[in-house]
Amino acid sequence: YGYKADGLFQTAAEVEHSPTLNNQVRPGDVKYLDISGPDGVPDGLISPEYDRVLLGGSLPRYIYGGNVRLGYRNLDFSMVIQGVGKQLSRITGSMVGSTSSGDIPKFVVGKYWSAYNSAEGNLNAMYPRFSSNSNNYTVSDFWLINGAYFRLKNITLGYTIPQQRMDRLNIQSLRLFVNATDLFSLDRFPQGWDPEGSPSNYWMTSLFSFGISLTL
Repeated sequence: YGYKADGLFQTAAEVEHSPTLNNQVRPGDVKYLDISGPDGVPDGLISPEYDRVLLGGSLPRYIYGGNVRLGYRNLDFSMVIQGVGKQLSRITGSMVGSTSSGDIPKFVVGKYWSAYNSAEGNLNAMYPRFSSNSNNYTVSDFWLINGAYFRLKNITLGYTIPQQRMDRLNIQSLRLFVNATDLFSLDRFPQGWDPEGSPSNYWMTSLFSFGISLTL
């Protein structure tokens, strides 16, 4: 539930002659549509009472997963996949950058509105200017994305040493294995973000491990 975005403000004149969410709006900020007013028609103001609309649902529509186990002679292989087929997700301000520390993630560099860009560059900007103005990060369809994803959760490859070799060492079994968790995800989120994260989200971390399973 939020505002309908109408791109980014490009000039000071456009800001001056348009309804805005607050008086800190500047060129490069997100522009919102004046949907309605007290009389049921646009009133020249952007207000939460009359201009927010239902944008969609964030609950997953389809959830799927699978487990594959294969074996051939002394080799074994397993894989776990998981995903969501349909879901509406939202990019948040914390994912785009921090104005307090000046941190800007790589996926934003060169794609945000800036006074140093050319006019053509700003027309093609994917993100608003880098600022702390709450106007830019309030809930709107500007930040909504297709939240469907496919994820390789876990993959394991193992090899069990032939038993005849182990009998000489009085070992019942010896298995060597390599395991990887969260190798990759196919999704529409900014690169590196975990599609299963909270609204503020987290980086997706891949974990690799090697091990030995020994039975005496």
